[in-house]
Amino acid sequence: MNQLDPFVEDHLNLQVRISYADHHSFLLRHGLNLCSHVLDVGTGNGAFAARLAQDHPEIQFLGIDKRRPCVVSCRSHLTANFDAQHVDMFARKSTFDFGQFDGFLMRYFLLHVDHTEKILELFKARAKRPSRFWIIDLDWSQFSCEPQHPTFDKLTKLVKDFCSKISLDTLGGQNVVPWLRQMDYQDIVVENLPFTNHNVPPEDFALYLKQEVQCYARMMGKAINDPETAEIIHFIETDVKSGKVLVSYGMVLVSSQLR
Repeated sequence: MNQLDPFVEDHLNLQVRISYADHHSFLLRHGLNLCSHVLDVGTGNGAFAARLAQDHPEIQFLGIDKRRPCVVSCRSHLTANFDAQHVDMFARKSTFDFGQFDGFLMRYFLLHVDHTEKILELFKARAKRPSRFWIIDLDWSQFSCEPQHPTFDKLTKLVKDFCSKISLDTLGGQNVVPWLRQMDYQDIVVENLPFTNHNVPPEDFALYLKQEVQCYARMMGKAINDPETAEIIHFIETDVKSGKVLVSYGMVLVSSQLR
């Protein structure tokens, strides 16, 4: 398969639409304008990096992803200062030069893989000095609903089952800072950004959550007409979208440096 799944493409574009302003602001507060070459690790369809390239024509951006369909999808976003490459960071014969970058962006990536520490160790070994690192991701340990709702409990279980199946750590958002400290990354700053159906347009938030559920259900091998999945989606389209309940994904934003 050489094309990115249209469902995944839509979800990546939605991520950019609802969060670009906040995430861009975070990068600006933590040194983006001091960088000349930025690597977007796990770039997906390249939509976020392309927006950054448009706003910062003085910076060269490169997106890498080990999934070929993602890199193919990036082609529609390429500009004079944004390119994309198919790169498997841990391929035995890889000759990719991480030392050419002074900025490393990991957005919706680092806490979605099962070898986070190994990636941070690789960057520590190969990145130039000084270099800046930005980690932006969901922190599932902060997933909550007020007031509590029985269907939300089913949604939480779906997320945990999905993470367990692919060996993801739902506490990754809490663990990443200790890992950075242990590896001697410096100037670590942590910000927690509200990501709820109250501070994001509820229609967009509900669509985002619905797409997440559909993705998790599909990855878990659930049928398209699975009753529990249908119940969760109904809950999202009624209670969450209307604001009857306050649903929050934890959003963790981490900045650090190697000097």
